[in-house]
Amino acid sequence: RQTYHLRWQWQKVDLPKKISKRPEDLIRRLCKLNPAEQLGNKKNGITDIKKHKWFQGFNWEGLRRRKLMTPLRRELKGPLDHSHFDMFPPELGEPPDEFSDWDKDF
Repeated sequence: RQTYHLRWQWQKVDLPKKISKRPEDLIRRLCKLNPAEQLGNKKNGITDIKKHKWFQGFNWEGLRRRKLMTPLRRELKGPLDHSHFDMFPPELGEPPDEFSDWDKDF
């Protein structure tokens, strides 16, 4: 099977072979270099994303009403159990100011 090559910020990205056709197609359509060509950024807006085959059968109304059950159930030992989360070192201080002017046209 052919691997799609995406261009994201001018870098070629090879998707892992374990990604099946539908999610691969969704990723490819979301990651178009030209924002005007990206799924969700066309005439029908987010409706195009919601109608993509990857989301076929998804209960959008249940999501909106916050009625969906998580597909991943984990047993917790108590309200402070964080054993299912990755450990990260504490953040030290404030990040440096960013002056690249990337947002000048907003």
